[in-house]
Amino acid sequence: MAGHDGCCSSRCHVPFLSLCGCTILLLCRGMIITLCNGKGGSGKTTLSVLLGSALVEAGHKVALLDTDPQHTATRWIEEIGGLELAIPGKGFDGALFIDTAPRLESKEVADSIRRADVVVLVTSPSPADLFTSRDTATLIHREGAKDKAHVLFNQVQPGTILARDLEDMAARIGLPAFKNTLRRRQAYQHAVLMGWKSLGSEAREELFKVALEIVGSVKK
Repeated sequence: MAGHDGCCSSRCHVPFLSLCGCTILLLCRGMIITLCNGKGGSGKTTLSVLLGSALVEAGHKVALLDTDPQHTATRWIEEIGGLELAIPGKGFDGALFIDTAPRLESKEVADSIRRADVVVLVTSPSPADLFTSRDTATLIHREGAKDKAHVLFNQVQPGTILARDLEDMAARIGLPAFKNTLRRRQAYQHAVLMGWKSLGSEAREELFKVALEIVGSVKK
């Protein structure tokens, strides 16, 4: 729990992270988490910032490296703060989230996949996103990163047929899926303007669960 054995941050008051806060803190040191998808609009930029913010809220050191030429994440962080912006080529001893461009032919995307400890392929469960997600998975395989990659389903609507078929969708994409998913919530879009503190408890809990699963997926 927070402050247990004197080594967890006093800010780590969220059950999902404080339960093993010391372990998470150690895992986060030097960890690189790359979010990718060849299709724009998957939510990877939003999630790069919000998942990073979840770890910051839990008391961990986090930075974001924005490799997307649109620099949406950079503008977001400059506007509302909450995360450190990483400097390309400079080392960082905390968790580093890399937001990539929706361009599978980009050398920067391939490099970000190769250097990652965890590769997160962000996609909705919509069949319309299947083919680009499958192409992204092909790139992940080609870069030798399949064993450290998972699908993260975003914009899920519980109770729908698509929400029930996530396992099949992941199999079609060609990568295992994280157990936790993210619902379609307007709150995540509002957070672009209002920041982490604008999120309600359910949205925060959802993000904490996903952040914990991502960090815990690192191969020992």
